[in-house]
Amino acid sequence: MKKKDIHSLLLRSAFLLTVLFLGNIAGRAQTKIVVGIVVDQLRSDYMERYQSLFGSGGFKRLMNDGLVYTNGTYNYVSPDRSSATATIYSGTEPAYHGIVGNKFMDRSSLKVRSCVDDSSCSGVNTFDGSSPQNLLVTTIADELKIATRGQSLVFSVAPDRDMAVLAGGHAADAVLWMDDVDGRWASSSFYGETPRWLNTTYMREKMRATTFESSRWTPFFPVTSYIYPLSEGKPQSFGYSFSTRDARLFKTSGLINDQITDMAKVCLAASAFGRDNTPDLLCVGYYAGNYEHRSESEAPIELQDIYCRLDRTIADLIQSVEARVGEGNALFFLTSTGYSDVHQPAVGDYHLPSGEVRMERYNVLLNMYLGAIYGKNEYVDASYLNRIFLNHSALERFQIKMSDVQDRCVEFLTQVKGIKHVYGSMDLMGNKGDDAIRNAYHNERSGDIILEIAPGWSLADSRWGEVAYYSRALVPVPIIFFGKDIRHEVSSVPTPVESVAPTVAALLNIGVPNACSLSPLSY
Repeated sequence: MKKKDIHSLLLRSAFLLTVLFLGNIAGRAQTKIVVGIVVDQLRSDYMERYQSLFGSGGFKRLMNDGLVYTNGTYNYVSPDRSSATATIYSGTEPAYHGIVGNKFMDRSSLKVRSCVDDSSCSGVNTFDGSSPQNLLVTTIADELKIATRGQSLVFSVAPDRDMAVLAGGHAADAVLWMDDVDGRWASSSFYGETPRWLNTTYMREKMRATTFESSRWTPFFPVTSYIYPLSEGKPQSFGYSFSTRDARLFKTSGLINDQITDMAKVCLAASAFGRDNTPDLLCVGYYAGNYEHRSESEAPIELQDIYCRLDRTIADLIQSVEARVGEGNALFFLTSTGYSDVHQPAVGDYHLPSGEVRMERYNVLLNMYLGAIYGKNEYVDASYLNRIFLNHSALERFQIKMSDVQDRCVEFLTQVKGIKHVYGSMDLMGNKGDDAIRNAYHNERSGDIILEIAPGWSLADSRWGEVAYYSRALVPVPIIFFGKDIRHEVSSVPTPVESVAPTVAALLNIGVPNACSLSPLSY
């Protein structure tokens, strides 16, 4: 073959490869909407247990047609609503994204604050100024905005502001949640001017006040339809009404998720969502914990009713999205925050190992212990939950090495009954200790000493009015992808939740969040 012919062949081959490559991008670009569904406290085992209560268009459709991982895992200890939401959308752990919990202690002020508090912002229909300033990395939403030069729309709707803000990322167009005080739909000045579609008469009414105060929650089915322990006797029905000051309570009821879906549908209908070839992202947060955060044994029918209603509202959301952009033009992913409310067992009845670690008492004793070694001073600044903050200025003034004082703290606290392990920040930052503990630790927000409380024990701190019960029990987490370009398969292989972000990024052909190091799942 002549050199000229070879050159011509190479040009034709390069042209064909370019066409195929661009065709692949165009194919992916036809995904009109990505819908991220994060359900607080949703459990894979409960989805299996209560499936007789489900319809055909919600959980069953996702499970029967989607790519399903029934054993999702978090690579760090004690995920909660905020840290889990940040992890799902950023593809990394608190060690990088910085959201160590729903609340954390601000070291500069020694005050406890919400992870989305921002005093530089004004609340819309709320007194709370909120922003994602404490989220230290990019998210799927941010990367989508970057990839499309801001053309993609990103909306986030959830019951609570931390869930809504963290899912929406740093560049969302609108972020909405239900205010804790009076239940009005709220937002923040951080997101700039209110979108025009929010200024319609209908939306002004929705933003003014919700209708939950006129709602009454009763079982969706006759009580005999629910699974009920034989030891509990005859099934008991329930009925709950709510006042305008019961917003926090309403947000744990079976009715909250309908409100979320209604607002998500308004976002779709009143905006340009899915109306061009640039993919848009809708982040939806739901609740699947029990009413008033009770245990399953205390309110078994309430929990099942929450699941069966959630199933139907997810079906409604899917149907609404597909009606908007056509079946097969949307991508859905669903997962959970990876924890359940932990409740104190009936220890007196069954002689179970338990007890209480009182932080204010042990802070005083620890300070006395360090004073006996280094000289009288205030060595402990404060603590919040299982995190102790040492007085850095005092240590510097007396030229005490941080590593030495942390070793002393570990030595003292490991003798306290109910404390399983004690970790110093120097060791954790030096790559020592348990991986799950290190991944949960952030050097600016997690303090200097981290306690691992023994399972069955509680940690109490009267200064903050909080009591936390500890358990290492597995909470099975579902991870489901459904819709465009997704094959059906069910896998029980342990799968990190951090894989959600890179998988969505691969499906959209955009960059992964900047702290995400995992590969996408095979879809």
